[in-house]
Amino acid sequence: MGSDTQLTPMMAQYRRIKSELPKDALLLFRLGDFYELFFEDAETGAPLLNVALTKRGVVPMCGIPYHAARGYIARLLKAGRKVAICDQMEDPRPGQLVQRAVTQILSPGTHFDERLLSAERNNYLAAIYQSGKMFGLALVDFTTSDFNATELENETTLMTELERLRPAEIIYPGANAAVGRLLAGGNPPQAPSRRGTGTQTTTEITPEEVGSGAAWNLRWVLNGYDDWVFAPETAQFTLRDHFKVASLDGFGLRNRAAAIGAAGAVLHYLTQHLQRDVAHLTRLSFYQCADFLVLDAITLRNLEILEPLHRDAPKPGSLYAAINRTMTPMGARRLRDWLSQPLAAVEPVQRRQAAVGAWLDNPPALESFRQRLIEVRDMERTINRLSAGTGNARDLLALRLALEQIPALKEILKSVGQSASLSPISLRELPKLNDGVERNETGAMPVPLLSELESQLSELPDLVELISRAIVDQPPLAVKDGGLIRDGFDANLDELRNASREGKDWIAKLQLDEIERTGIASLKVRFNSVFGYYLEVTRANLDKVPPHYVRKQTIANGERFITPELKEMEGKILGAEERSIKLEYELFLRVREAVIAQLAAIQRSASALAQLDVLASFAETARLFNYCRPQIGNEGLLQIRDGRHPVLDQALTAERFVPNDTELASTTPMLPPSPPPAGERAGVR
Repeated sequence: MGSDTQLTPMMAQYRRIKSELPKDALLLFRLGDFYELFFEDAETGAPLLNVALTKRGVVPMCGIPYHAARGYIARLLKAGRKVAICDQMEDPRPGQLVQRAVTQILSPGTHFDERLLSAERNNYLAAIYQSGKMFGLALVDFTTSDFNATELENETTLMTELERLRPAEIIYPGANAAVGRLLAGGNPPQAPSRRGTGTQTTTEITPEEVGSGAAWNLRWVLNGYDDWVFAPETAQFTLRDHFKVASLDGFGLRNRAAAIGAAGAVLHYLTQHLQRDVAHLTRLSFYQCADFLVLDAITLRNLEILEPLHRDAPKPGSLYAAINRTMTPMGARRLRDWLSQPLAAVEPVQRRQAAVGAWLDNPPALESFRQRLIEVRDMERTINRLSAGTGNARDLLALRLALEQIPALKEILKSVGQSASLSPISLRELPKLNDGVERNETGAMPVPLLSELESQLSELPDLVELISRAIVDQPPLAVKDGGLIRDGFDANLDELRNASREGKDWIAKLQLDEIERTGIASLKVRFNSVFGYYLEVTRANLDKVPPHYVRKQTIANGERFITPELKEMEGKILGAEERSIKLEYELFLRVREAVIAQLAAIQRSASALAQLDVLASFAETARLFNYCRPQIGNEGLLQIRDGRHPVLDQALTAERFVPNDTELASTTPMLPPSPPPAGERAGVR
């Protein structure tokens, strides 16, 4: 870059803004109808964006159209780059420098771009901190507000969990070269960046060292980050300050230094490095892998739990595809999580079984419930877009539609709980759950899991009514161009709209009056953003133009004129429209704030609905294929009679699947001494 004394005021502004950003972020600088990249950012971004690299004097630069920016930004994110978006905060004025500010810093693990996100997968940002031999792992899905932490005993369990979760982006202490090599897996980690005046130790990792982790062959973006941020004392302060608590014991983090370090670091990275608002991260959950059956990457792949081994495999090619009958994207994400992390204790499994059994005992309620879920859609990501400031009026409508379903869903759940009764086997299996539980008036015992999830659904009639009154049925995508708010919602807005409509009616009447007065039948009153309203007269009728018309512009086939009264009315119309659009945006923000005030309740409802969607999906699959309910115990014995592999059972359409019997005890060798015959391989799987 040239010296500051040689830079124009605009380029000096660019340099100042760029200096305040993470060094590895590409800055998209708004100039009129384009976002421009300059200097090193242009040289890096041009090939990624597939645009021409040009020069202004000696300054390398490239640009992308403002209206098509989302597609180009998606390319940069897909390439693993951070993107800082700098927008114009005011309209340009002649001779004055436009005020600009960074409105977003996006990264592969923190964006909301639906073209890159999979509706059925979480998009995690992960942080890893090593304390002694223990690894702390924290994960944030910015699109759903999931915030989880755990501790892992060694490198193998850490990499197994990362392979299961597949985060899009990982941060780690930049000075910990061993962790960097482990995580690289063939992808050289990006150099630790420095933001503002913060300092950081950079550790170079050679290609040979990176190769030591290549066996995992994983794809994620790695970023070294300031070591002090991961220190448990610093991280604990960060977490306590965010959640406004005096102790982290309530989150299950007592004596969990590694998990605290990772969780605090990921929060710091979001708020300080990416300058993101994290108010929607309202909960932190600590889980232990010992509570679940650990499935490593090889097991998940070879058993085709989530994905088929071969892309051309006949459908359904995986267990996930065979049993996924969820009605919402958030239910599909929860199902993937449950399948990749099966429960390892008897009691939680029996709770889910009891819920599925209750649905099967009431098929009409199951069908009605699932149909209602269709309208819920992706409530998790909708509320988080709104709380993060990227949502629009269509998100408010989607949220309203989802909230409108909750009263009916709660009634269905209550009816299922009242009509369902636990079997004698269930009663024996669930002694802890039944303690102190009263039977309903029919003598049946409520289904614990369904009752618990039903209680987490919050009816918000006032919020539904507010959105219904405020937002039009088909709002535009943009929130600053007007057309969002219904007539009758705000008296001031109605007054401005009426003034604008009356002015336009006056304009239409003016055209008719002037045609009659001048005798020019082709006279038109038109508008453009340069001249405003004007009278257009063709060349053949110029001799009929009245003397009070003021010539404004000559065009190919005529001339354009203005009159004092026309310009006076133009000021009234445009002033009313401008104030109307500004007021609409303010009203939209008020409605959004009312939604955010109920953030915790809506997030809790969304989480409960995701679980209910999965349980109903299990019941629907069992109903369709006549699956039975297994009896679960701690005896260490597996007995299957006429077992059918769900994937093969559904894939074989031309021939019948032959059921298999299986009997295994804890002392039975799990691997046969030789490869089994083809007909028995499904049973082994």
